[in-house]
Amino acid sequence: MTETLRTAEAQASSDQRAPRILGVFARWRLLAYGYTFPVFYAAFFLYLYSRGLWLANESGAPVYHDFTCFWVAGWEALHGETASLPDQAAFKEVQDNFAGLGHSPYSSLYPPTFTLILAPLAMLPYFAAFLTWEAVTLVCCMAVVYLIVRRQPAISLMLASPFAAWNFLIGQNGFLTASLLGSSLLLLERRPVLAGVFIGCLTYKPQFGILLPVALIAASQWRACVSAAVTAIFLVAASAAAFGVDGWAAFPLAIFAEGSETMSTSPDWGFMLETVYGLVLVLRGGAALAWLAQGVAAVSVGLIVWLVWRSPVRYALKAATLSAATLIATPYAFAYDLAAIAIPVAFLASDQIRCGLLRGEQTTMITLFVVSLAVFPTAGKAPVGAVILITLLCLILRRILVFLRREGSVVAKPAASISTTRQRLEIL
Repeated sequence: MTETLRTAEAQASSDQRAPRILGVFARWRLLAYGYTFPVFYAAFFLYLYSRGLWLANESGAPVYHDFTCFWVAGWEALHGETASLPDQAAFKEVQDNFAGLGHSPYSSLYPPTFTLILAPLAMLPYFAAFLTWEAVTLVCCMAVVYLIVRRQPAISLMLASPFAAWNFLIGQNGFLTASLLGSSLLLLERRPVLAGVFIGCLTYKPQFGILLPVALIAASQWRACVSAAVTAIFLVAASAAAFGVDGWAAFPLAIFAEGSETMSTSPDWGFMLETVYGLVLVLRGGAALAWLAQGVAAVSVGLIVWLVWRSPVRYALKAATLSAATLIATPYAFAYDLAAIAIPVAFLASDQIRCGLLRGEQTTMITLFVVSLAVFPTAGKAPVGAVILITLLCLILRRILVFLRREGSVVAKPAASISTTRQRLEIL
């Protein structure tokens, strides 16, 4: 009995020493600081536009961006010329003839299912298509983040992310990836079939679906598994019916050829890849060591996801673990892909709001944001993504370990202490 009382007193004392909320996390400051960054980003975009470096050059011709290959792929599909999409040389030539500045460094290496979205988009003029694509996917991402956190500052902080700004600048699909990943995890508990539909749609970028089956099987989410499989099969069939089977036949060879070039020993690619693989290349580790490190990282986070999703921890922490691990497991991710980091951060913030903060979390999150700002001055070639993601996953796992330790105790938290913690977090 005496030991039990001592345990209770120690637990109460620990909870009473909950970290003080830093002033920067006051609601009005989060809104002010958060919206200041996108205003700066917008001003920077307009400056580039005025100099003929973004969207259109001085003569009015389109400037090549990543979105250019999306629009051209959609245009080719509309005109029944999908056979040229997997042909890197032919597709780059089409882009070179379309764009007004420079040569096209990339080809269209997405599954033909992605063309189902790009074809309708290509019905719009290029500039309208660019802005429509980014605006719609951004709004979807903002909506998902808000629904996870249920706090207005979540939107401002998502817009402040330099990864989000970089995605918008080059017209990439990071917002779409984040929206599908976040929607599936948001709905998985209550609407598993609908969640499976979003997971099936995420197969447009299959490298981000490596760990989703691990989590679904660990949690016995069989309805979501079936729904995801049916959705993926339907999309494959629909794309084959709309554009023919030639694209699917050539897709594996095109992926292999591009992968051999991209995933090379060149540190230039390492600077662009925000992954463990890219980080090792930058550190001059060589391709063999890079693949080994990436393999160890993928297996490790896969095991973590399995154990966490089999455990009784809070669902927000499960979702945060899976979404962070998903970005770590792939060897092929760029700065724009890390716009999806908003999803694990949102689930982590949701858990912090409901259950309180741990010491050091606020300082660590601020540090990670400051580090991520390297994206712009380095033009998306700052290999900091792997470090940021691993650190974020460690924050999440720390909360899980604290939860499991407290669950193992025979004494519950004092109700007054929980109430105090939540009241202090209401400023968020």
